[in-house]
Amino acid sequence: MKRKRLAELVREEAEALEEAPTPEEKPGEAPPAQASPPEERPLPPYLTYVRKECRLRPDQLDALTALARRLNRERKGKGERITENTLIRWAVDMLLEQYELRREES
Repeated sequence: MKRKRLAELVREEAEALEEAPTPEEKPGEAPPAQASPPEERPLPPYLTYVRKECRLRPDQLDALTALARRLNRERKGKGERITENTLIRWAVDMLLEQYELRREES
């Protein structure tokens, strides 16, 4: 229950960051001068995901950690860092894709 509430709070915070308030102008005042519009920083990808707990065996976790490290070394710092969670999300996508393909064949 606490994690669900935490996810809601993170989502609300992320939405608040996306909706930057616009400064209100008072009559007769010139708008504040800006050299360039402020750059909006995109949300980190992890804030777009919903938290779900997964229990793994120690050997599964060790293998995931080793694979994530190997993939990160091979990519030589290009793109986003690959974590154990990245690999789990990828595996779930593959599972769901295969399930859909088999359902369509039936």
